[in-house]
Amino acid sequence: MAARLGELLLNEKLITPEQLDEALENQAIFGIKLGSSLIELGVITDAQLCRFLSEKLGVPAVSPRVMSSVPPGVLALVPAQLAGKHRVVPISIDGKRLALAMTDPTDFEAIDEVAFVTGCVIYPHIVPDVRITSALSKYYQIRGDIRYLRIEEELSSKRRTSPGTEAGSKTAKIDFPMMNESGELRTVEIPLEFEGFANLPDDIHATELNEVERYSVDQLSIEFASAKNRDQIATVFIKYLGQEFSGGALFIIRGTMAVGWRGTAAGKRLEEIENLTILLSKPSVMREVLETRQFSMGTLIQTPENRQILKTLRTLSTTPLLVVPIIMLNKVVAVVVVSGEMEALGKRLPELQRVVYKASLAFEMLILKNKILMT
Repeated sequence: MAARLGELLLNEKLITPEQLDEALENQAIFGIKLGSSLIELGVITDAQLCRFLSEKLGVPAVSPRVMSSVPPGVLALVPAQLAGKHRVVPISIDGKRLALAMTDPTDFEAIDEVAFVTGCVIYPHIVPDVRITSALSKYYQIRGDIRYLRIEEELSSKRRTSPGTEAGSKTAKIDFPMMNESGELRTVEIPLEFEGFANLPDDIHATELNEVERYSVDQLSIEFASAKNRDQIATVFIKYLGQEFSGGALFIIRGTMAVGWRGTAAGKRLEEIENLTILLSKPSVMREVLETRQFSMGTLIQTPENRQILKTLRTLSTTPLLVVPIIMLNKVVAVVVVSGEMEALGKRLPELQRVVYKASLAFEMLILKNKILMT
């Protein structure tokens, strides 16, 4: 898509620069698309975004009702692998004319491939990414990011209770404190990564190493500096955790949940961490760190949520954990969890804080790069 979504919305005065900054910040922290970030923050509704893009691109918009009731015969025209690859969903067929719901109707590669496979003439329709994610999960059992599914769930609830309500509250840009390498506090911009609308990320899992390689702090710094997106920064972080601790994981705080992001144990990547969700309404070390905004170190109290963490990290209940909050936007947005001997964890704490600092600088570099692209 030639123009970025943020620029389009700013030019039409549908959002303010401050609201765009807040959405970019939310996008980077939680790894969602810019449009989905704007929707989640209440800056614009999914219906408004869909209508706006429909008008700008000159293609029909797809309503939530249509997306929720696609006939099985239509779905069968597009194989699950193809739908997932291009993030498209067929919604209706008229002779050889196939209506295709897409987040980017200008993705001609997707249109050509679907046309070739189905033998139909493709008529693209626009739909927000959150609805595509929900539809792929519902119709093709393609696992969707829990962040997108949560947004769609909230939107569905709002449509049921107040279908005419449109939110548009103004949000403020907020700086946050971060400790530098000498232990002094400094104020920095919140980390963000700007990606254009419908610019889908590469398959990060294809480029990540299953085994954690050992490397120096200097090399770690270089990899942080060369990272092109938030997931690459997370991968570098996990490499460090894997070589310095017996186990480690990154969690994202998402509303009432702590959601697993990346994990490693005994030098191997923990695939199951991405399926782990810790409810913050229940007693756990995650809730403790969230409420106190301080690190926790020691063995965990045996609550159901803590046992999930230990099990996923493949750690015994007698093994001490160091749990460190990452504070952004004046709130805890992520948590680092590592395991090891108590004395070793205490010695490693200052270094872990340094790595958190380096990661924040890597995010700041992404901010500057993307702001240059927007201006």
